Amino acid sequence: MTTFRHFLLLAAAAYVLAPLAFAQPIAPGKSGCTATQRIPVLPLHTNGRFIVDQLNRRVKLNSVNWYGFDSTDYVAGGLQLEPLSAIAHRIRCMGFNSVRLPWSNELYESDPLVGNYALTANPELEGLHGMQIFDAVVRALTSEGLMVILDNHTSNAEWCCGNDGNTLWYNADYPESSWIGDWEGMAQRYKSDPLVIGADLRNEPRINATWGGAASTDWHAAAERGGDAVQSVNPHLLIFVEGVNYAGDLAGAASLPVELNVPDHLVYEAHDYSYWYSSSTLTSYSSYVNAITPDWGYLATGSNPQPLWIGEFGNCHTAATCITDNTASDGSGGLWFAYIRQFLAANDIDWSWWAVNGTETTGSGRTFGSEETYGVLNPYWNAPAVPNQLPLPALSTLGALQTIAAPSQGPGVRASYLPLVSITLPLPGSTIISGTSLALSATANVLMGSTDSISKVNFYANGRLIGTATSAPYTVNWMNVPPGSYTVTAEAVAVSGQEAHSQSIPVQAINYVAEAAKYRDAISINFVSYAVTPMAPTETAGVLPLANWNQAGIANSGTMSDLVDENGAATTASVTWSAPDTYSTPISDDPGNDRVMKGYLDDSNTVPNTASVAGLPASFRSYDVYVYFNGGTTTSTRVGNYRLTSLDRFGAVHGCAGQLWEGSTITGADVADSYFSGTFVQASGSSAGNYLVFVDCTGSSFNLAPVHAASSNGDSQVRAPLNGIQIVARGQ
Repeated sequence: MTTFRHFLLLAAAAYVLAPLAFAQPIAPGKSGCTATQRIPVLPLHTNGRFIVDQLNRRVKLNSVNWYGFDSTDYVAGGLQLEPLSAIAHRIRCMGFNSVRLPWSNELYESDPLVGNYALTANPELEGLHGMQIFDAVVRALTSEGLMVILDNHTSNAEWCCGNDGNTLWYNADYPESSWIGDWEGMAQRYKSDPLVIGADLRNEPRINATWGGAASTDWHAAAERGGDAVQSVNPHLLIFVEGVNYAGDLAGAASLPVELNVPDHLVYEAHDYSYWYSSSTLTSYSSYVNAITPDWGYLATGSNPQPLWIGEFGNCHTAATCITDNTASDGSGGLWFAYIRQFLAANDIDWSWWAVNGTETTGSGRTFGSEETYGVLNPYWNAPAVPNQLPLPALSTLGALQTIAAPSQGPGVRASYLPLVSITLPLPGSTIISGTSLALSATANVLMGSTDSISKVNFYANGRLIGTATSAPYTVNWMNVPPGSYTVTAEAVAVSGQEAHSQSIPVQAINYVAEAAKYRDAISINFVSYAVTPMAPTETAGVLPLANWNQAGIANSGTMSDLVDENGAATTASVTWSAPDTYSTPISDDPGNDRVMKGYLDDSNTVPNTASVAGLPASFRSYDVYVYFNGGTTTSTRVGNYRLTSLDRFGAVHGCAGQLWEGSTITGADVADSYFSGTFVQASGSSAGNYLVFVDCTGSSFNLAPVHAASSNGDSQVRAPLNGIQIVARGQ
């Protein structure tokens, strides 16, 4: 079978024009989606200020950074939550065409084993070394047709930046000879893959780094040495050279340009962030342009324009003001984001957003698994992140980036481009009660400055039109969803008539009455707090009123083995949990249901709860999982997502009720100033309640991740509490 990658190579060899949409075989659990740029004929080079392919057609890099290999985890983030192939496919379906992939010299030279904790959704990678997994990530990206830029981010593995020992291209542990040797090794390692298109020689030279001057600090001269060394191994690679002062200063390139042995392969690189500017600098668009022009803007707008890539720029996604704002004094960065997008669009500059990551990796001031608030993806890594407020704002981070994705200038540029569309809701694997409603939402945009615009977005389930939205945010409510499994897609239609299609999202609606099964065994777990009296074995609680609840203790993290079943008999099962805190509601500390619903594991607005159950007995061949939540708040209704995943016998992530390739996610609302009053209410699809049910789950272990989704008034203190779990073995 001809793979997509083989198709690229054949296209390059034959010098043929490729179709606009990517024509690739669809793997299980994947779906087609529309891309805006045609397939380039490789390798690439530069022509004037543009990057072009072998047919001299403009290739605009609209990229994302995917960090983690530079961290002390020695691996890209997200592989503990989503399959590698799913992340790579999602990056392309969001409209990006390239990935900047940071790595450290420590990773390359020591090549350590990667901890299994960072790979739980990719068991086939467990037991591998860092560079073996780096190879796998590169293969996954390029198999999707994504171009890869290798980025030497640090010498020692660490979260950048400041005076962290990685301020120059060398240090005592990794001298310049190591830096050059490692780059020669990386260039050789990926020489056979034409979609590995570039070498970003060093991330953010700073503090003592100079452009010219003393040899020990002269980054300009070092970049020429490093670039020539890389080109001696692979002359086809683009060489990206960053400015000094955290890549914010390329002023020296005006009088002292970089010269490489292989011409027409140099791309200058700048970085830009909102917190680099005072409020007075952002009083207007012109004041922002005046600030960046002498440092790096002149490379695109001056009399001698040069190829320029903004290799990092990023901002928060947690509120609508992070994306669009009218003031610079509130610290949101939204005004800066609007200005830099305007500049990038007006001058059609290549760029790379920091970052695609939905969660953080380990490093100084970083917590593994915490939400990456600058990320394009949500903390599950399975959908674009949206601001934590309801109703949804008109623009998300991804939606804003979609407006600057396609090229508008340069040789061979088309007169018009397809729109971009990506589903934000529902999450893959979403499960609701049949007969209730399901919110469908998508981002859809055309190129900024285009005379075209989005006319409508159509939403389909299993190919049947569900509804149409004609204005942003593009949202429809699918009412009275019948029982069944569905594939949801979105179609954006521009005024010009051009159409684009999203990735497919699997969802299901369950008739819980029809699915009710006799149970033959059960294990119940209660997460408590200091304010709650531990339950006695004789106390019964839950939707299924059962005794012998396992008391997980007052600690916000821990492991408990030999869990007892409803009869008090020890089992092989265990539970491990972790949360930023435990807390309690003001309801009475009374036996039974109140003691389950009073205390809970409490996540924060960035760090989720986790609960993992392992070693379920053979009698739990198929089981239902009841999840109890009751946090209460006096400020806003908080919406939480609860995602259950396990691994099938092939090592693939799956959910419950036959959902394949994605975990099952159920969304529920914890109503403001409303606490448990003795009645259990099942939540579904953002509806209010205090418990939810995953039906017909399989596997001897599963992971439950409660993650905040949104709040009714934009409150940043969103929560997804976890009070208790009942695991109920299904009987005949």
